[in-house]
Amino acid sequence: MARDSTEFARESGERAMQAATFGMTWAREFAEEGFTQSRQAFDSLLSVSRRMAEEFEGQACAMREQATTLTEKTLANTMEFGQKLARAKEPQEIAQCQSEFLARQAQMLTDQTKAFGEKVQKAAHEFAQTASSAMAEAGRRTSDAPSVVAGVSSRAEQASKRRAEV
Repeated sequence: MARDSTEFARESGERAMQAATFGMTWAREFAEEGFTQSRQAFDSLLSVSRRMAEEFEGQACAMREQATTLTEKTLANTMEFGQKLARAKEPQEIAQCQSEFLARQAQMLTDQTKAFGEKVQKAAHEFAQTASSAMAEAGRRTSDAPSVVAGVSSRAEQASKRRAEV
């Protein structure tokens, strides 16, 4: 009878040890997988941030070029108007110069505003595509999480069985 209780205690101890080993193996593998997924998510976030910053930098450069071009054209038109105005001999020439100047300035502003609007639209579209691809990537990584937990549990069970066999 004493032998049965010691045998029972030994088996209970082995089962408890197996359960503890299984739990530790599962927790370790789960933590490792969590760290791996966190690193992947962080790397994806950095990659998306870098791409968006580069796109923004390119768009800011294009906008700066647009503004510089408009300034150059406006200034050239103003200088040309000033020269014509200085050479005007009659009030009628002054009125004609002023009319031409205003028409050219309005046309330049219209053209530049249209070009600027197209660039802003293109930039917004590119930002939307980048954000969409980033969200799709994050969604894909998130949808992988349940299968990761199942895989960790399966590997922990297999490791526990191997230890029990040894």
